[in-house]
Amino acid sequence: MFLKIGELSEKTSCSVLTIRFYEKEGLIPPPERNQGNYRLYSENYIDRLKFIVNCRTLNMNLSEIKKLLTYKDTPAQNCSEVNELIDSHIRDVQDSIKNQQKLIEQLLEIRKTCDGLCTADKCGVLKNLA
Repeated sequence: MFLKIGELSEKTSCSVLTIRFYEKEGLIPPPERNQGNYRLYSENYIDRLKFIVNCRTLNMNLSEIKKLLTYKDTPAQNCSEVNELIDSHIRDVQDSIKNQQKLIEQLLEIRKTCDGLCTADKCGVLKNLA
C-alpha cells in the first residue's frame, strides 16, 4: 500500500513541507513516484517519520538524527556510539538550561529597577536595556 504525501502527513502529524524538507536533507529516502509524478510513500515511511518527530521532540538536531538513523538502518552495529551521542545531547541540554537560568536571573535583576509607577523616560528597565 502506498500513501500520497498528504496521507503520510496525516498519519505522522508531520507537515507536507517538513516531509519534503526531510527528504531534501536526506533523513528520508526519495519516494517512488507515479506516472503523474506524485510521491508515493510506503508504510515504512510512517515509522521513520515518527522516529524523526520523536527525536525532534527531544530537541535533537538534524545531524544527531542522521547519526541515529544510520544505526537504525544498520541494526547489527554496536550501539555504543548511540549512547555517546545521547550523552553529548544531555550535556548540551544541561548547558542550555544553565544559560536559560542565567537569562532569568538577568531579567529578574532588570525587572527590579522599575516599580511600574514612573514615566517611561524614568523607567529603570528601559534604561538598563539601552
